[in-house]
Amino acid sequence: MNVKQTGVLAVLALAAMSATAFSMRAGTQGFATDRRGETIFPNIVSRLNDVASISIRDHEKTFTVEKRADGFVDKDSGYPVKGDQFRDLAVGIAMLAYEETKTATPARYRDLGLAEPGGAPDTVGRQVTLRDGRGAIMANVIVGNRDATVGGARGGLYLRLPDQSQTWVARGDMRVPAPHAAWFEINLTNIGREALADLKISGGGLEEIAASAEKKGDDLKLLNTPEDKASDSSKIMRLSFMVDPISFQDVRKQEGTPAADGRRMVVTSRNGVRISYATIGKLADGWVRFTVEAISDEGRDEAATLKSKMEGYDFKLATNETEMLGWELKDVTTEPKK
Repeated sequence: MNVKQTGVLAVLALAAMSATAFSMRAGTQGFATDRRGETIFPNIVSRLNDVASISIRDHEKTFTVEKRADGFVDKDSGYPVKGDQFRDLAVGIAMLAYEETKTATPARYRDLGLAEPGGAPDTVGRQVTLRDGRGAIMANVIVGNRDATVGGARGGLYLRLPDQSQTWVARGDMRVPAPHAAWFEINLTNIGREALADLKISGGGLEEIAASAEKKGDDLKLLNTPEDKASDSSKIMRLSFMVDPISFQDVRKQEGTPAADGRRMVVTSRNGVRISYATIGKLADGWVRFTVEAISDEGRDEAATLKSKMEGYDFKLATNETEMLGWELKDVTTEPKK
């Protein structure tokens, strides 16, 4: 989403809120509060374009997304995020309206997914804070489980305000992206079967694995199969899945320097792009740093695009990919058939 487009959010939210308020006044009262239908944050709609940052605090950490002149980014790493997520969350908060009162007993918060951080992940609420460009808080709410009893297409959710013990069922469609990786476009690039030329894993005090595809469309074949072993084609195929696509689970600013003898992987595509992985810290932690180079004129433009997306950051791989980086020859070979 273009940053300038946020100016239309107030109009969209106001129209939606009017329709929602009418449906609530006409609906069944149930255990309704006398505030039923009242907007929880009435002053936000006219100021949606002033929202400069959204912070989400959960059981794990606080994650902040900022609106900048050139787009939306994760505050800590500076990595781009999906602008639509920012827009949808801001509008969602603006549209929240009281529906029913629930418990005011802290011991029961966990049942609504509103417990304080520090408990089990499925019981902890997510605190969402909107701030303007000066850092002033525009809205602050702790969001819990969704509630299907409210009715309507949007349904509702449990929430409480940080300075209050009372919890509520609110009507609205405020969906907080989870996990934090949901904010990112996590697929950096795809090097599929047609494009993959070779792959090599080395270093870290472990055996080297080298594989290549002889021609376009071929599966990878292990190049350094021990004489008394046979290549395990299924395991070699799994290695190719690491680059189809190349994706990540988290991102941060660069920290530290790759060890000279650390585990590394180098992948080359048929159009002349080479991508290198270097582990940062312990292999089991899953953090890697990418470098990209063009090894032919054909790959120059693609390499330049990938450099802008991949270099300057550290990325965390999925657990299964981290495990494969630690494979040795014994993990990709079998006993030969007799």
